[in-house]
Amino acid sequence: MNSRKLEEILIDLKQQIAKLGMPIPGSIQTVYLRCGKKNCRCHQSDGQRHGPYYLWYRRKNGKLTTQSIAEEDLQSYRIWISNREELEGVVQKMIDLGADYASNFKSTPGKSKISLPSMRGK
Repeated sequence: MNSRKLEEILIDLKQQIAKLGMPIPGSIQTVYLRCGKKNCRCHQSDGQRHGPYYLWYRRKNGKLTTQSIAEEDLQSYRIWISNREELEGVVQKMIDLGADYASNFKSTPGKSKISLPSMRGK
């Protein structure tokens, strides 16, 4: 792939990222729970549990964190999670493109594309 085509693809991928809204990590689970009252209907059958409740699960500092979210906020959270999934997809395309380019990279003999400072004497 020539460098002009590569640059066009990179510009397109960057534009896709720029169009995305807020990304957040994690997932949403819908749960139905039993309460602590022994005589409550929720203990009679599984179909009588309380809910639905919506929980946002994510990792924070290596630990699983759960936060309940209101039903009226559910759509916003789903959009934000979708934005993160789309962002990860676009970034992966950029990484794959870069890896393909680097594996086929041929520099001009005697001419370095990147000049690095010398570390001697420091």
